[in-house]
Amino acid sequence: MKILLAIDGSSASDRAIELVATTAWPAGSHVLLIHVADGLIGVYAGMPGVVVSTEAIEADIEADRERRQKFLDEAGARLVAPERSLATQIIEGRPASSIVDAARAAQADLIVLGSHGRGALGSAVLGSVAAEVVEYATTPVLVVRGASISRLVLADDGSAPAAAARALLARMPGFRGLPVRVVSVSERPPDWYGWLQPEAPAEIQAFEEAIQADSQEHESTAAAAADELSAAGLVADSVAPLGDPSREIVRAAEASQADLIVMGTRGRTGFERLLLGSVARKVLQRAHCSVLVIRARSN
Repeated sequence: MKILLAIDGSSASDRAIELVATTAWPAGSHVLLIHVADGLIGVYAGMPGVVVSTEAIEADIEADRERRQKFLDEAGARLVAPERSLATQIIEGRPASSIVDAARAAQADLIVLGSHGRGALGSAVLGSVAAEVVEYATTPVLVVRGASISRLVLADDGSAPAAAARALLARMPGFRGLPVRVVSVSERPPDWYGWLQPEAPAEIQAFEEAIQADSQEHESTAAAAADELSAAGLVADSVAPLGDPSREIVRAAEASQADLIVMGTRGRTGFERLLLGSVARKVLQRAHCSVLVIRARSN
């Protein structure tokens, strides 16, 4: 597995380093550790009237690169492990787009980066880098809020992205033996057909049967996914609640004290992303724990 780990020197990225360092990845995994920052030349360009020699600018840039490389080397030392290779890279540019581009160039299987918060204020910080990476990367993205993983929640709606999420969990040696709760949420709550007149019993009965069938389908989806993960060595159970998907997924994670929520998203661009990616976005904003988002691949 090729893992791109983006760090910025914050406590959030420190947790991401610790999680990558302590997780058992597939044998032969490779970690590309990157640090993205604006170039120093932009600092001088914003100082009108200040004349600095080319030699002084070059010396400052070189000293800055040496500091950044030392920072990467110190972080990389924590990631050294048997059957895991490591490379480091300093990238100058806009953080979110640079991370996405670096993952594409490296053909990474996973992007890992820290989250600076949660909730209304935290999501604003998250949106500056992590949420943007989740929106635009075709690679699975792990947004880290805790330094370890001991309990998991898998959100499964029966889609192709959900199947990809299950497959990733199943092939992770570090997840074997861990408890995982599979959550499949039915979005149609009881009594949503209350606008029908009492004189329409046949229509009401049809709606009730449709709701029951939908609920049973989600129960079957969750149970089948739990069986698949149990066969892969995890300790799985399943629930199929009714309600808003993002709230029920987060609620299940809180109830089971999960360290990680794993989910797929079908959102891609524009209006489609607003409709289909909204659940993943809301989970990222509301969750107390780390979130791994796997996007559907374009055909």
